[in-house]
Amino acid sequence: MKHLYSVAALLALAPFTAVSAPSAPVAESPALLPKPNKLTVGTGPGFALTGALKVQAPAGTVDSALIALKGGLPAGIARSETDKNSLSISVDPALGKEAYNLTITPDGLTLVAGDAAGAFYGAQTLIQAVVKDSAGKPAIPAMTIEDRPRFAWRGLMLDSCRHFIKTSNVKRMIDVMAMYKFNTLHWHLTEDQGWRIEIKKYPKLTEIGSVRTESPLIGNRNKGDGKPYGPFFYTQAEIKDIVAYAKARQITIIPEIELPGHAVAAIAAYPDLGNNDLPGFNPKLRTRWGVEDYVYAPKEETFKFLDDVIGEVASLFPDAPYIHIGGDECPKTQWSKSPFAQKVMTDNDLLTDGKPDPHKLQSWFIRRVEKSINAHGKKLIGWDEIQEGGLSPTATMMVWRDWKWATEAIKHGNDVVMTPGTHCYLDHAPGNLPKDPAFETIGGSLTLEKVYSMNPVPAGLTPEEAKHVIGVQGNLWSEYIFNQPKLEFLAFPRAIALAEVGWTSEGRDEADFKKRLEKNLPRLDAMKVNYQKLDGTPAQPDAKIETE
Repeated sequence: MKHLYSVAALLALAPFTAVSAPSAPVAESPALLPKPNKLTVGTGPGFALTGALKVQAPAGTVDSALIALKGGLPAGIARSETDKNSLSISVDPALGKEAYNLTITPDGLTLVAGDAAGAFYGAQTLIQAVVKDSAGKPAIPAMTIEDRPRFAWRGLMLDSCRHFIKTSNVKRMIDVMAMYKFNTLHWHLTEDQGWRIEIKKYPKLTEIGSVRTESPLIGNRNKGDGKPYGPFFYTQAEIKDIVAYAKARQITIIPEIELPGHAVAAIAAYPDLGNNDLPGFNPKLRTRWGVEDYVYAPKEETFKFLDDVIGEVASLFPDAPYIHIGGDECPKTQWSKSPFAQKVMTDNDLLTDGKPDPHKLQSWFIRRVEKSINAHGKKLIGWDEIQEGGLSPTATMMVWRDWKWATEAIKHGNDVVMTPGTHCYLDHAPGNLPKDPAFETIGGSLTLEKVYSMNPVPAGLTPEEAKHVIGVQGNLWSEYIFNQPKLEFLAFPRAIALAEVGWTSEGRDEADFKKRLEKNLPRLDAMKVNYQKLDGTPAQPDAKIETE
């Protein structure tokens, strides 16, 4: 496995042949992102990196850390059991999950990690810590770090449905995420505009559901471009490959299979899944953005279909503790008009004031699906609309609308992941944008400063209640993200700000963050990432932001 970035390229240094004595004095402080929770930087000589770093480490547990170091240090690494001038890696579970302690002296480096993830994050910190000493040679300042994440869920969401993301580009995003200690990739795989995951038992999902007749024209969202889009989907072999790639970088992928709304692609492929007792029933993939009335019918056939899909998805993502079911923006129009749906509501006492209540039907529907998810060894997570009609006591809620929904869910004992539009919707405009239609976004403005200002814990919670906030996530909905350069332009560096929000417990400072960010951006330059520079322009001016 190969990292796409290299400190050797960053410092433009040729490899040396031997590890030297302590470095010349080091005046430069490392630009570490996210900021470690406890960092003490010394003065004087640091640890010289004038050759392959000798590493003493146990076999197996720290493999991902060794892979990172091999690709990230100026001259790579070499295994050694006796060399004094070396990096010693060990694992102490007492430190806790994802935690690490790092000690750097002129004579050697010690990394103690709570687990494999902690070792990997310590390695990422070590890579970022490389600077130049007073003689212009690569060195790591003398310092001590005690570090652990604030939240267990530090994620980004990628939407492969509106616009498809090639497997190589999903991996590219995983590489950048790993650099900044993200540990969760939430992958949006089904939508009204496209079904993007192969399901062996239901081949029409990709034969029909992965192709739409056209897409909105760039710069005119209400007009079609007249160009068929697809077939675009991930084979199960590709899914397994990406899952393994992420796992090697300590990132867990959480798949999202949308229900009961945002389901047009599936219903177009298998019309019997829909409310086909309605006049004019004719589901086709949506060619515009927005919300569509077509939703799954509450039939036994539908639940059998969803159980089959969940079974295949669960096997493709074996390490994912959750399956995300969406649950957002589910129109109730068809259920309110469908005689069959009305009967289901009546027969199951899903009533309010004696009348069928489609909100209660949504809650009933989701609880049925949750039983299937649990039977396949996973837990249910969904957007905050899953509380409409009553929230399952065992569901985890992803809060994207009003923060009050987080407080309400927490008061009932549910865990939440904070991803509100106020701070986490990275598909919104990052400040002022060029007038070029290709830079169009869904609307709104979300600056780097606004992202960095976020405190994911809602006000007014007790310390015990605050433990139910398990993490924070940035979302990249792809209606106006046509290709990889546009994705990177919107994601970075705002995602890096969110990484620090999710990792660093206290002592965050915007001015200090920006200084460290500016010194860190050459790492993205080495990867040719098309991030938004601090002056607002794209980092890769030749990258074309247009539909692939």
